[in-house]
Amino acid sequence: MINRKLTVLGICILAVFGGIIAFNIKTKPEQIETLNAFISSESVSIQSGNSGIIKNIQVKQSDKVQKGQVLAEIETSVPVTKTVKNDGQKLKQAEEKYENAAIMYKDGVISQAEYDRYLNNLEKEQNNAEKPQNKVILTSQVTKIYAPIDGVVVLNNLKNGDTVNKEAIIAKVNSSHKEINAYFPVSYKDEIKTGCSVNITVIKFPEKTFTGKIQEVSLPDNKGIPVKISFDQDTSNLDFLNGDSAIVKIK
Repeated sequence: MINRKLTVLGICILAVFGGIIAFNIKTKPEQIETLNAFISSESVSIQSGNSGIIKNIQVKQSDKVQKGQVLAEIETSVPVTKTVKNDGQKLKQAEEKYENAAIMYKDGVISQAEYDRYLNNLEKEQNNAEKPQNKVILTSQVTKIYAPIDGVVVLNNLKNGDTVNKEAIIAKVNSSHKEINAYFPVSYKDEIKTGCSVNITVIKFPEKTFTGKIQEVSLPDNKGIPVKISFDQDTSNLDFLNGDSAIVKIK
């Protein structure tokens, strides 16, 4: 009788444990995923460097560019000091005035003081004619604006002929190198590791599945577990924009 009771008790215990295991298996998700994921890439703002006038914008909005490619040209007026010879015009005028003054002085029309004034002016212009003069003249200088990275151009609504200061943002270049920033629920902290393989679906390309790897896992915050994911494929030719939504599933 006792053996029978023990047998029944054992069966009950096994049934309970079996139910717990079955429940855990049933409730455990087949795949860890998050909808809180988006495309991210480096974005570099490009300043004019000099005040001036936009002479030539060589790219259009959303053009793909390579590092070192010329995006625009800024024409700047630069003061330059040059040494020039006296053109002799003032000396010639002083000589003519002195000759007239000398005649009038001889005829008694002007006084000695007035005569001396014309003579002193002539001597002054004779001295100046022998000395070179420094003149400040404005010359134009063209500054070329280059793409700092490979990527896609985002122009700043400027056009040829616009005046800009040296701190003006001419354009931005969004890097062609894309990655995924994602947040996973904190409950998955033990399953999310650097190096984990993932499947990625970018919402604007729902028919295509990309693959990638977790490159960085940060400490949880109020959004969840921050994760950075790299693509296995080259995505530089795809129309991905910063902020495009994605779904990430850990394999």
